[in-house]
Amino acid sequence: MAVSKRLSNVSWYLFRGVYNHLLSRYTDILNAEDNKFLKQFKDAFAIDGSVIALSKTMEKVFESVHKGKSSLKLNAKYSMKTEAVTKLQVTSGKRHDSQFRFVTQAKNCLYLIDLGYWSYGLINKIIMVGSFFVMRLKSSCDPLITAVSCNSYQHLVGQRLSEIGYFLNAQVAAGYVDLTVTLSKAANPRFNDKIRLVGVFYEEEWRFYVTNIFNSEFTPQVIYDVYASRWQIEIFFNLIKNVLKLDNIISRTKNGIMIEIYSALIFYLLVRIIMALAAKKTGKPIYELSFECSYKLVQGFMLSHFHRFLKSSLLAVEGIFQHMIDMVAMMGASPKKSQMAKLHERFA
Repeated sequence: MAVSKRLSNVSWYLFRGVYNHLLSRYTDILNAEDNKFLKQFKDAFAIDGSVIALSKTMEKVFESVHKGKSSLKLNAKYSMKTEAVTKLQVTSGKRHDSQFRFVTQAKNCLYLIDLGYWSYGLINKIIMVGSFFVMRLKSSCDPLITAVSCNSYQHLVGQRLSEIGYFLNAQVAAGYVDLTVTLSKAANPRFNDKIRLVGVFYEEEWRFYVTNIFNSEFTPQVIYDVYASRWQIEIFFNLIKNVLKLDNIISRTKNGIMIEIYSALIFYLLVRIIMALAAKKTGKPIYELSFECSYKLVQGFMLSHFHRFLKSSLLAVEGIFQHMIDMVAMMGASPKKSQMAKLHERFA
C-alpha cells in the first residue's frame, strides 16, 4: 500500500517514454551483421500473451476469467531480431487475444502468431499491407486444396484436408506435405486467401502450419523451424515474470501496476543494452551472451556500486550544502544569548 501511494503521483506514461527511448538507443547499438536470422525480412515478430495473477482487490480493474479473482494479460509484439518488446498491451485477463492490434503498415515484416489470435481478418490484413505470417492451423479449419507442388498429387485438388487421410498416411515416410489451399468455407470468400499449407510429421503426428510465404527456400521444415523459434517470446515472459519478479506485483493501483511492469521492462532492456555493448567490445555476436548470467552480473554490480552512478550528483549537492553551512555560520548567529548558551558558559 505504501508503494502504491508513493507511485500515485507519478504517471506510468513517464516510464513507457523511458522504455521507448532506451529501445531506440538499443536498436542503434545492435550490430546489424548479427541479425542474419530472417535477414530477408524488415523485422520478424513473435506475437503472444501471458497472464499474471493479481490481488483480489484489483478485480474491478483487471477482471479474471475466473470469478472472484483478478489477473492481467500482457499481449506482446516481440522482435525476434532485437529480442525486445516493441509493443505491449496490458488488459484484464478476461479480454480475448484477438483484440490486440499489432499489424502496422510496414511492408515485408514477418509475424509468427500464436493460435489464440487466429482470424481471417488478421490474415487478410497482413497480406494486404505486404507482410508475411506463419500460424498453426486451427483445428476447426478444414481448408480446401486448390493447388499442389507435384503433378502426381493433382488428384488432391478440390478435396479438403479432412478428406486426404489416406494420402497423409502414405506421406509419413517423406515427413512433410506442401499444398496451396483456401481457408474459408464460404462459396464466395471476402478476400483472395491463396494460402500455403505445410505439414510436418513430428513425434508420431502431423503438425500443420499456414503461411503466405511461397519462397522455395522456405521448405516445410524451414517453416516449422521458423515457427518453433517463436519460443523466444515464451523465454522472454519467463524472464520478466520469474527472474525480474513481475509475477509478484505488489501495487494495488492500475498506475502502480503499470509502473512495475515498465520498470521490469526497462531493467530488461538495460541488461540487453549492456550485453550489446559487451558484444561489440569483444567482437562476439550478442546471442552468445546469456541474459540470465548478464542479469546477475548487472544486478550484483548495481547493488554494490549504485552510489557511483550518483557521484556527480552528490558532488553538486555537497557543494550546495557547503554554501548553506557557510551562510548559517556567517549570518545565523542569534541576536541574544539563549538560556542554553548561558548554561554552557556557566559550566564551561
